[in-house]
Amino acid sequence: MSIKIIKAGVLATLQDVGRHGYRSIGVGSSGAMDIFAMQTANYLSGNDEQPAVIEINFPAPEILFQQDAVISLTGADLAATVNEKAIPVWTTVFVKKGSVLKFKRCISGAKTYLAVHSGWQAQQWMNSYSTHLKLAAGGHHGRALQKDDVINFAADQIAFAENKILAWHISQNELNKIYTFENSIRCIKATEYDWLDEKSKQHFEQKDFTISNQSDRMGYRLTGNDLLSKRTISLISSAVDAGVVQLLPDGNCIALMADHQTTGGYPRIAAVIKADLPKLAQLSAGKKISFTIVGIKEAEDALISMQEQLAEIRSACRLHLEKYLLH
Repeated sequence: MSIKIIKAGVLATLQDVGRHGYRSIGVGSSGAMDIFAMQTANYLSGNDEQPAVIEINFPAPEILFQQDAVISLTGADLAATVNEKAIPVWTTVFVKKGSVLKFKRCISGAKTYLAVHSGWQAQQWMNSYSTHLKLAAGGHHGRALQKDDVINFAADQIAFAENKILAWHISQNELNKIYTFENSIRCIKATEYDWLDEKSKQHFEQKDFTISNQSDRMGYRLTGNDLLSKRTISLISSAVDAGVVQLLPDGNCIALMADHQTTGGYPRIAAVIKADLPKLAQLSAGKKISFTIVGIKEAEDALISMQEQLAEIRSACRLHLEKYLLH
């Protein structure tokens, strides 16, 4: 059972929740940029666990289904079609053998996640199927998907006569809990926040930043406000994580993302809270963002709330799909 890439897109890769526990040897987590969308895609496809999904950017690949499949698309709305018929994001779709999935244009968001029932078969490396582009490991030969690549998945025991979109879907109310106020990003103060002079602190908290076109899976470069440090001493390379905002020598910032390095030598002035990383991941170059500094408790409560929401989605998907998937 497989799909075939008949037209390559821009940096479509296989990703899961990431590899953890290897930072001591310099290997970062990688994984999906938008963890919420990635996990929800799996639940909508009937996967209780979290196998690899395909993370898609625009321009997106064209995909031929060489077997019937139960799929879902979440995250960015890239005007997806199956055999030229529009299909929505955040729901479950039955796709017949011989169908072609295309993406016409970017309506909203930046990254779409394509999941299949039983999960895409990928190469495991250090307990993860995520593609590590820098080390060329995991996923599909450690690289982005290319024309004529074939990605396998396990056979489904599901019979359906035609392409079908299930009426049930993730509600806008549920999505608003994660993606509302998309340009407002909550963060906590990081270790070197007080290195900023007072004017720079005001700029960081009150003015907008623009996501540079030099951004990638490693980090989003943020321009528009030249921040200054009141300290000139060198910083010993220290541990960093996804969401950490570093102050660069030119006064701009970089928000580290999924493919971030494990240590860095630039001042860490803030850290995007984990619950807001999904909506940051869905912003593309040219978009403006503003930071709101919150306390540790709000950051923890927001993460717990997102985890509880995912658990509810998992249960709801299981209930709605059991008549199709439990033969």
